[in-house]
Amino acid sequence: MFFSIAIPTYEMHGMGVHLLEHSFEKLKSQVFKDFDVVISDHSKDDDIKNLCERWKNHLDVKYFRYDEKFGNSSANLNNAISKCSGDWIKIIFQDDYLFDEKSLHIHRISISEYGAKHWIASATERSKDGINVYMPHCPRWNNDMVYGVNTISSPSVICFKNEFDKNLKFDERLIWLMDVEFYHRMYQKYGEPNYIYNITVVNRTWENQISSNISGELIQEEHKLIENEYPR
Repeated sequence: MFFSIAIPTYEMHGMGVHLLEHSFEKLKSQVFKDFDVVISDHSKDDDIKNLCERWKNHLDVKYFRYDEKFGNSSANLNNAISKCSGDWIKIIFQDDYLFDEKSLHIHRISISEYGAKHWIASATERSKDGINVYMPHCPRWNNDMVYGVNTISSPSVICFKNEFDKNLKFDERLIWLMDVEFYHRMYQKYGEPNYIYNITVVNRTWENQISSNISGELIQEEHKLIENEYPR
């Protein structure tokens, strides 16, 4: 298997099935077919599980219920990653999705023809409705990444070789800064990612996305943790 698509899931305020199925539709349309889909589900009902069962004739879906650390998105993502067996792991958050049918093909070209060896960050756009897109963003590195200056974007834009240091998990103490702290440690070990300047991912913006429901107090606590862990 070339890619494993790691998707952490939960009920998502009643929208979980709808958003995940939209992502499944995008995955089904991919011209590059050598991938499986790994679901780590924090749901307390069977709606996501039932959706995955319905899609098994269309996608190679591997479903795993995860009954630990409910509400911890980093832990749920780490569990999905731990179940991946593909040569490369592509993260897609539940409310995000691949841009078009060539998204995985473009990643494969970056690896097979342009020599990406360890990790990749691709360009993205945003969408409020899953149809119309806006605000294209090309990833780039900056030396203040770990302090929250995120010029790469969400984990949905990254892809990495499935042989990386098993200690390089997302820090389960973090929610707001979980992505930039992970990028910082990847940079320390491997240097900058290979960049894809084609749009391959869409980040959905809506009222119940995780980043819209984080308190100012939690953000301050995480910044203090980062400042202590990585003094300037």
